[in-house]
Amino acid sequence: MWKEYAKHLVVRTPLEKPAQQIQNLLGFKQRMQNPELKDIYLESQIIDLIMQRLLDKSSNCIDIGCHLGSVLSLILSLSPNGHHLAFEPTPRKASWLKRKFPEVSLKEMALSDKTGEVTFHCNTTRSGYSGLHKHGSADDQFQDITVQCERLDNIVPAEQHIDFIKIDVEGGELAVLRGAVDLLSRCRPTILFECTRSGISSFGFTLAEIFEFFTEQSYSVFIPKDFLEDGKALDLEKFDKAIQYPFKALNFIAVPEGS
Repeated sequence: MWKEYAKHLVVRTPLEKPAQQIQNLLGFKQRMQNPELKDIYLESQIIDLIMQRLLDKSSNCIDIGCHLGSVLSLILSLSPNGHHLAFEPTPRKASWLKRKFPEVSLKEMALSDKTGEVTFHCNTTRSGYSGLHKHGSADDQFQDITVQCERLDNIVPAEQHIDFIKIDVEGGELAVLRGAVDLLSRCRPTILFECTRSGISSFGFTLAEIFEFFTEQSYSVFIPKDFLEDGKALDLEKFDKAIQYPFKALNFIAVPEGS
């Protein structure tokens, strides 16, 4: 816990950028050892560049699965005049985040396509793998807690425009999106979402269901690197290949068609 808290303390301080540079150097070493995964080791840097392109000073953003707050910190640096929402169901992390980001509306709850009290599985070995379904390795330890779960459409006021949404909820991304169809139809935000085979299978989802959802909402899905380089959107076959080893991406960009 203390190691994780130390990482959180660095967020939104003068030490955050040097810490990220050190992480990038470590990533360079990993790229040399596993060159087939070079796209994965560069992904966080590419996503930072994409967000710099997409967000302006007044963009309104939502961070779902806030974790330690690194993405939220970037959002605030790029869009200081925006009105932002963040969601983190883990009480300890939510408390940290409320102190770190007092200007953000931080909701201590989970998001899905259903509402009510639900069991949340806190991964005490690797807390970033916590979620509504158990997801991690066989050696991971879990502690179950009860949290409130809501639909995003029930939280965001109809008069509030949203420009950008980041979703990282360890496989439950499709459920979150299904609970936000009114918002997507009204605001047409750009969406950054995690998608791994192990994550979606823990929820019983298929990649085809995720791709079909975006197609029905008139969204196109991109590998971050391709989006940054103005490349082509993925079809289902290429989407499936992208999450097979050696992975092309762990996170993807969904944008409204014609934008």
